[in-house]
Formats: sequence, structure tokens, C-alpha cells
Amino acid sequence: MGSPKGKPRKSGPASAWDEVKYFTPKEFTCKCQGFCDHPSVISMDVVTKLDKIRELIGKPITIVSATRCERYNRKFGGKARSSHVPRDGVSHAADVACLDSAFRFAFLTAAIPMFNRIGIGKDFIHVDDDPELPRNVVWRYGP
Repeated sequence: MGSPKGKPRKSGPASAWDEVKYFTPKEFTCKCQGFCDHPSVISMDVVTKLDKIRELIGKPITIVSATRCERYNRKFGGKARSSHVPRDGVSHAADVACLDSAFRFAFLTAAIPMFNRIGIGKDFIHVDDDPELPRNVVWRYGP
């Protein structure tokens, strides 16, 4: 959960995940617990940006939700046209746990130049790079 993986590099073909320092594919996989069999199909741009933010802020980042199957997205209360649900095989969003204002400030300071879609909730921050949705927007969840 947002800490250095500390795994030795594998020999053989390089994977985009080999360059990711703080996260594993499992953190971005659908958490539906049996509704689907999605591998991690998150946009590597999202992962790379979150990895860079983790490096910049020097604090662990916990992924609350990333890739979601349609059924889990409905159960989770996500929008029908959610960036979490893969289209053309790739999802474009992640929600990050945010439990205090100091973390929120540090995370947003680093995320705003990198992501052009950010949603702010009471205890999480949504980031995405969905190319099919309006860009340069920030919104708030809840009352």
C-alpha cells in the first residue's frame, strides 16, 4: 500500500510495472470479491503519476478503488459512465484514501499539475486521466 516494493528485478522482458516503485498491480484491481476476474487494467499513466506523487510527498498512498467491473461499480454507487470501469480494456481512475488535511494539501499540491480531473471527497480524492471526459475540472463529492 504505497510503500517501496523492495522486490528484486526479474530477468526477461521488461514490464511497465517494473518501473513502478511504490505500487503493485493488485492495488489497482477490481475489489468486487468474485463478481469478475479483472486483472489490473489501469492506465499506466495513472499509476506512473501516482508513483511520482508518492515520491514527491514522501508519504504512503493507499488506493481505495481503481479498476471496477460494471457490477461492482453499481454496487459501489459509481456513475454509469465511470472512469473506473474499463473501456477498450483500460480504466482511467483511482481513488486515494485521504484522512487528514495535511495529506490532502500535499496530495493535491502534487496532483493538480499532473491530473486534469480531480474529485474531492470527505475521506478520499479521485484522480483520473479519462480522455473521453471534460478536462481541467475539480469537483467535490457530498454535501
